[in-house]
Amino acid sequence: MTVHPTAWVSRRSVIRVNGGGSIAIGKDCEIHPFSMLMTHGGHIRLGDNCSVNPFTIIYGCGGAYIGNNVRIAAHVVIIPENHNPGTDATALHLSGTTRKGIRIEDNVWIGAGVKILDGVSIGRNAVIGAGSVVSRSIPANATAVGVPARVLKKR
Repeated sequence: MTVHPTAWVSRRSVIRVNGGGSIAIGKDCEIHPFSMLMTHGGHIRLGDNCSVNPFTIIYGCGGAYIGNNVRIAAHVVIIPENHNPGTDATALHLSGTTRKGIRIEDNVWIGAGVKILDGVSIGRNAVIGAGSVVSRSIPANATAVGVPARVLKKR
């Protein structure tokens, strides 16, 4: 685990490298209380000047890349992994997973309660409205809202 000396990580957050992988936290980042960053065998990278607010969960499974100047509100879930569907012969929890990864570019604002699913990229300067579920990639300079998230406007 690498944490830049100017980053602030609350003692009440959970930062855990488990199952291998790595975590890198850039300069001037803030990791607030009760947030969780856990590798689950993958990698998590936060660029410079990012904030991860309370009760946010970021898993590393398939890789979570977060650029510079990204604001992540409270209760956001970022999980770069998805379960394969089960069958009558194989239970869901035994059917394996896919791990495509998640990429969030620079200067992105992610509203409270957003869920970002595996395989998604969010372009530079995008805004994701509170409560949205991002199940497909969002282009740069877009504002996306809803379940599933859809581009409302582009700047």
